[in-house]
Amino acid sequence: MFNYLIDDSGALSGPVEFPLVPGIGVQLPSNAVTLGVELSPAAEGFAWAYVGGALQQQPDLRGDVYRTDTGIRQTWTALGGLPDGFTREPWPGGFHVWSDGAWQLDEQARLADSKRLAFVRRDALLRDAVLRIAPLQYAEDIGDASHDEQLQLLDWKLYSVELNRIEKQSGFPEEITWPALPGAALDV
Repeated sequence: MFNYLIDDSGALSGPVEFPLVPGIGVQLPSNAVTLGVELSPAAEGFAWAYVGGALQQQPDLRGDVYRTDTGIRQTWTALGGLPDGFTREPWPGGFHVWSDGAWQLDEQARLADSKRLAFVRRDALLRDAVLRIAPLQYAEDIGDASHDEQLQLLDWKLYSVELNRIEKQSGFPEEITWPALPGAALDV
């Protein structure tokens, strides 16, 4: 006789020997079963289990699985096949969607995010430019701008225009040639 333990998922492990208790005999825990034969090792990716009172091999996909709608990792603890909506294939990361039984790169989503990031950077640079332009423009408006200030004002305005046109570049949003910051050559 061969004793096996049954875990929470219903998988059998063993054989296991239990100690003989003097005067009582071998005591089996409630999660043990005695079989008349020793089980051969289960096939790769399978585990022995009792299903409907009968021994059979069940797919053993316990461990990390991934939701096909979000890519979020979960721990799977049950025997048997995975239900729809789960896969053993790790989610490769951003912009991948489950399609035709595999993770596929969603190129449109990736491109949209690249555009979004480019515009975020552009808008931050434009805000900085506005802070530089304002006092120069005030000096120009009241007729108190020096020749150097007038040149700086023109440089900052040209810089702002170039920033505002980045989406017209042929490589946008993958390859962007960002305009040089006015006065950057003077800071060297």
